[in-house]
Amino acid sequence: MAMKDLTDFERKLYEFIRDSDYGNEPWVTVDVAKRLGTTDDKVYTALSELTKKIKDNVWVHYSAGVLHVVAD
Repeated sequence: MAMKDLTDFERKLYEFIRDSDYGNEPWVTVDVAKRLGTTDDKVYTALSELTKKIKDNVWVHYSAGVLHVVAD
């Protein structure tokens, strides 16, 4: 799959992650949802889809007790 396969919200989340510093800062889904004006369930679902649809562009990892999410 590719970028063209993303929904509007998945693209919005991807761009938000890409432009943010969640590689260094902890990822807090509730806070991300508030910043994007949506629900945490929608963010979880979209993040899951991103890791399937553009898996070479999104990385999720756990370090030092917190989740980190990076996109390029």
